[in-house]
Amino acid sequence: MEKWIIVFITGFFIGCADNDATQNTPKNTTDSLITEETGVDNWKHNSFKELYDFYSVNDSSFNTDSFVLVQQSVFENYPAEPNDLNKLQPFHKLISYNTDSTYGVDLFSYNYLTDKIGERTYVQGGEPDMEASLIDVNKKEKKRLLYLGPSYIFFEARWLNKNDIVIAGAEIVSENKITPLLWKITISGRALELYSYSGIIESNASTILAARLANGGLFFK
Repeated sequence: MEKWIIVFITGFFIGCADNDATQNTPKNTTDSLITEETGVDNWKHNSFKELYDFYSVNDSSFNTDSFVLVQQSVFENYPAEPNDLNKLQPFHKLISYNTDSTYGVDLFSYNYLTDKIGERTYVQGGEPDMEASLIDVNKKEKKRLLYLGPSYIFFEARWLNKNDIVIAGAEIVSENKITPLLWKITISGRALELYSYSGIIESNASTILAARLANGGLFFK
């Protein structure tokens, strides 16, 4: 398993390299994942290939068709607050921007504290709860999208187009067991759909998170 973790993390770096090029600056963004070729219904299958590959190694029966819609709601209209640029800066490579660079999704700056030692930046747990926030680039503000308890974790966000987001994460069942989750969010109308994997995967959430953070130049102590 240790050998696979090393291979996975290396692959995660390579697989996300294109994302880094888009996330370092709002001027470069990924293309929409909803196209005539993929179709709207295929977003669950196409959004997080490297993460899905990791799930498959830990659960050979993993199939994206097993993500089941369990909740439809309107997410709360939280008040906007000014961006804390000092707090955001260490996480800037991990912010996912939409196709016209007007919004970004931040999954980490609220949840983790950073400390620079030499040339490396290290992270440790901050707030026990999890927050995903929407950054308004033009207004230089951010709004909370999701606020969840400490039994949940976020891994990665992707934009399906300039208005729709999908966030991959999990519910932590135990130290080495998770239930993968997908949150699909539509900014206009504040629509929220939660998809839960119909099973439990034997995997440590911290291993997946460490790979994602390392892709942004951040490391656990």
